[in-house]
Amino acid sequence: MGTLYLIRHGQASYGEADYDRLSARGQEQARAVGRWLMTAKIDEIYSGPLRRQVQTVSYAAEAATALGASLPAPTELPELAEYPAFEMLQHLVPRLVAHDPKFEALKSAPTPRLLDEAFHTILARWASDEWYVDGLERVSTFVARVRGGLTRMLGSARSGARIACVTSAGPIGVAVGLTFGIPDARMVRTSIVIRNASITELKFRTQDFAREASWKPEQVSLVTFNLTSHLTEEQHTER
Repeated sequence: MGTLYLIRHGQASYGEADYDRLSARGQEQARAVGRWLMTAKIDEIYSGPLRRQVQTVSYAAEAATALGASLPAPTELPELAEYPAFEMLQHLVPRLVAHDPKFEALKSAPTPRLLDEAFHTILARWASDEWYVDGLERVSTFVARVRGGLTRMLGSARSGARIACVTSAGPIGVAVGLTFGIPDARMVRTSIVIRNASITELKFRTQDFAREASWKPEQVSLVTFNLTSHLTEEQHTER
C-alpha cells in the first residue's frame, strides 16, 4: 500500500488585490508543514501550479533545511490547481444580486460576512451545475481534471511510496469524494471545511493504479481528514 498526504496550502492573502501569495501566517503554517514532513519519510512531493501552493512547498523545504534535513524536490502538477473561484465571483455576482436583492450591498458596502455568504451561495450553485459561465470551468470538468492528475500521480508511484501533495481545498475535497464515490456537489461541499496547511491521509493500492490507470473507490481508503495537530492554535485558519 502507498500513502498519499494531501496538504492544503498555507493561508493566502485573503482580501488583498494580490490574493495568490502566502500571508505571514501562511508562511508560518508552511514552515510547520515542513517540520512535520521531516518526520513523515516522504519519497516524493507534488505541488499544484498556483503561487500559494508553490510557496507552501518552498517555505516547508526552508524549515526542513534549517533543521538539517532535506525534502525531495517537488514536481508541479497543473491538474491540482483550485477551481476558478474568483472568476466565478466576477461573472456571477450580478446574477446573485438579481436572484437575492440583499446582495446589492456588495456594490457599495461589502462586509466580510456578506462576501462569504455570496461566495458560498455562488459556489453551491456552481457545484450543483445550476449556474455556470461559458468558457469557465464547470464542476464536472474540474472534478475530471483533478481526478486525472491524481490518477497520473498515483499511477507512477512505486510500491509502498509515501507521497506528499500540496494543493488546495477543492482538489482535496475531490480526492476524498472519489474515495467514497459521492456526487460532484458533495465533493465541493466537503472542501469548504478544509483548513489551511491541514493534512489528509489516504492509503492506495499502488499496483492497481499502475495496472489500470483509473481511480476506483475500492483502491483507496481514507485514514485521516483535515489534521492540524502540527499547527499551533493561533495557526488554525480556514481562509
